[in-house]
Amino acid sequence: MRVKDPAKIRRWRKQRHFTQRDLAYLVRRSQTAIYALEVGKLRTISEDFALAVAARLDVPWEELFEAAESKSMASMTTAVRRTATLAAA
Repeated sequence: MRVKDPAKIRRWRKQRHFTQRDLAYLVRRSQTAIYALEVGKLRTISEDFALAVAARLDVPWEELFEAAESKSMASMTTAVRRTATLAAA
């Protein structure tokens, strides 16, 4: 999942009175991972990480992240479309 605005994650964390270490513990990641997320060094993260952060901050995940289609899924979709086009011809 792509991070929409790293600063927004930081604002929500502070509003909930969590330190980076607190949030890291709650989502089972390192404080360094939370730091990297908040300063924009991690622009794409796993779905489980994104959902855990959103849940612990009590924010809808759509406000913090956007779903990113994986490259393998995109290429598979393209292959299916080509096959369907060839079959229809």
